[in-house]
Parts: sequence; C-alpha cells; structure tokens
Amino acid sequence: MLQARHCFFLVLCLAAPPALAGSDAGLTPSTVTLRQCYEWAQARSEVLKSRAEDIVQSKARARAALGGAFPQVGWEWSDTWQDPSGVDQLVAQGFGGFVTKQEQDSDFYLHQPLFSGLREFSARSGFERQSARDALLLQRSHLDLFEQTADDFYQVIALETERANSLATLGLAQDRYQELASFLKLGKSRQSELYTAQARIQALKANLEQLSGRIQSAREELSFITGRDLSAQPLSDEIPDQPAVQALDQALLKVSGRTDLRAQREDLEARRMQVRYERGAYWPNADVTGHYYTQRATYLDAIDWDVIVALRVPLYQGGTVSAHVAEALAAERQSSWRLEEMQRTIYTAVRKTHAELTAALRESAVLGDATAAAQKSYDALREEYRLGLVTNLDVLEALDFLQTQRTAHDDARLRAKELYLSLGAETETLP
Repeated sequence: MLQARHCFFLVLCLAAPPALAGSDAGLTPSTVTLRQCYEWAQARSEVLKSRAEDIVQSKARARAALGGAFPQVGWEWSDTWQDPSGVDQLVAQGFGGFVTKQEQDSDFYLHQPLFSGLREFSARSGFERQSARDALLLQRSHLDLFEQTADDFYQVIALETERANSLATLGLAQDRYQELASFLKLGKSRQSELYTAQARIQALKANLEQLSGRIQSAREELSFITGRDLSAQPLSDEIPDQPAVQALDQALLKVSGRTDLRAQREDLEARRMQVRYERGAYWPNADVTGHYYTQRATYLDAIDWDVIVALRVPLYQGGTVSAHVAEALAAERQSSWRLEEMQRTIYTAVRKTHAELTAALRESAVLGDATAAAQKSYDALREEYRLGLVTNLDVLEALDFLQTQRTAHDDARLRAKELYLSLGAETETLP
C-alpha cells in the first residue's frame, strides 16, 4: 500500500501539467485510486482551464497597458471636396493659389507620448499583479478540485463499506434463521422467533437495495468529476487508518503561505496600482507628433514635414477624476478587508479541521475495540442461546449492536481520512 505522502505528492506538484495514469489515457484500470481520480479530474476540469485563460488575459492586458507609452507610427490619407461656388469667389478675389475645389493630403506620422502621469506604468503593474493573482488562484483551484474529488471518492468508499457491513450482517442473520429453524424442529425455539428473524432478513435486504441506489448515484458524481466511467470499477483506498497528523502550531505556521491568501495580497496590490493610475489623470500630459508629407494642398506643397509639441494641463474635469479615484480607493479597502476576513476564516477552519481530525482518530481507535468486543459478545450469546441461558431477543439485540458498532467504526475511520486530506489541502503541506 502506498504511504499517505504519495497521495499528497500530487497536491504539492500543482505546477506540473496534469497527466493520465497508464500508458494509454483511454483505458481505465481495473482498480482505481484517489490519485488516479484526481489526475483525471485535472485533465477534465473546465474550471482549471478557465482559470488558465484568466492568466492569459491578465498578461495580455499588461502588455496592452504599456503600449500607450510607445510611439505610434502610421500613414494618413484624406481627400477633401470644397464648395465650388465659394472656391470660385475666393479665386476671383485673388486667392487662387490657396484654395482648390478638391484637396488631397498624404503623410506618415509618428506620435510619441512624453508624459501622462505615469498611468501606463501603473496600469501595467496592476495587471501584472492580477496575473500573479490568477496564477495563484489556479493553484488553489487544483487543491479545491482535489478536495472535491476526495469527497466524491470517499463517499463511494463509505457507502460500499456500509454495504459490505450490511451484507455481513445479512449473512449472520441468515445463519441465525437457519439455526432457529433447526431449533424449531427440536422444540427449542418458537415460531414467533423464526418470523422475527425472517423479518430482520427482509429489512436488511431492503436496506441493501437502498444502498445500491445511493452507491450508483455517488459513482455518477465521481464519474462526472473525472470524466471517466467509474460505475463498476473497484476503488482502492491508499490512506492508512491512523495517518500521522502534524501538530496544530505547525499547521498554523503554514497557513500564511496559502496560495489563496497570497493571491488576495496580489489583488490588494493591484487595487493600489489602480488608485495610482486614476490619480495620474491629475497630472499634465505632454506629447510630440511628427508628420512627413507625401502630398499636400497646393499652397503647402513646399513644406515636407512638421513637428508639434503639445502640453495639456487639466484644470477642471467636472469631478470625473476625483470620482474615479474615490471608486478605486473604495475597491482597495474592500480588498484589504477581504484579506483580513480570509485570514480569520482560514485560521479558524484549520483549527476546526485539526480538532475534528484528532477526535475522529481517537474515536476510530476506541470504536475498533468496541466492534471487536461486540463481535465477541454476539458469538458468546449465540452459544449461550444454544445452552438455553439467554433468549433469542438477547441474540438479536447483540446482532443489532454489532452492526451499529461496525457502522460507527467505519464512519469514524473514513471521516478521519477525509479530514486528514482536508487538513493537508488547507495547509498545502505534507503532514
């Protein structure tokens, strides 16, 4: 059996591209592990693919934002028709060399911004922060997917374990029925006891039918998240019943480095860059534009080029800039409060999960002993019934208690495994 750290190795290697187990990705092995389900879920998940596209978009926005600081080069051509009667009047007044009925202009231009409040650089820095945030959120989405896959995987394991316990109990109940039938012939049991045993058998069969439907539904959920048909393949549980658990103080030390917290910090920095970008509109703008003409109006034909330097100083803009700055500041405060809330929520969740895990491990160990004792009690009562020392009701109660203890033990054991995986995902560390 693989150690628990092997299962978590995949969680720590989130940057690696997802790969399907086996040499042929189209084949499903006869026995399926949680690791294999997670690999298939990564390859299938539309959420992960969408997160990856968020990174592409934010990187593209960063490149586009810086484009405003670079020169713009192009070619312009225009053809102008003017009022013929008005042109004729001006020609008659002696302005024939300055106006024509049709004018064509053609020039190459270069426009270079000189200063615009450093808004392009602020925008680029903000989008780069968003890109870093999106990359971290992608890593966290891998972990969220792992938790979801583990939940679906262990839901199937839990139901099939319950079915196995019910089948074992059904076998004991059928043995008990055969025993009572033989005792009835000897006059050592009553007909009512036989009917009671038969009713218990039918109730167990009904419960098995219900479990079969729930197992089918749970396997459909697992098939959906993995993109594989897992309606019949046996599942292999690789996590030990008593995994090693890291101390609470060690777990809490790792929380500050969680990818979603780091992503929120990047979001806060991006909001600050947005504030700086909006404040840049208060500053003057300066730019230079040059033209080289290949065709001009008649009276300007001798001038081949010109250069224009422009300076624009904003004096009043109707409160638009201050409103945008106020909006950006509000978004920055929201991001800061969201970070504080996430930190408190995550620390609380880790403490709760750790407490529940340690309690579940202790409970599982105690219930294991209780199940063994319940089995001995049932075996002893069956023997005592043969000797006439106890009633059939005592034996049936012992059988019910044995099934209850088995179910409780398996519930605690599997819940501990799920909590163990949840704690590892919450701290993003090996225990």
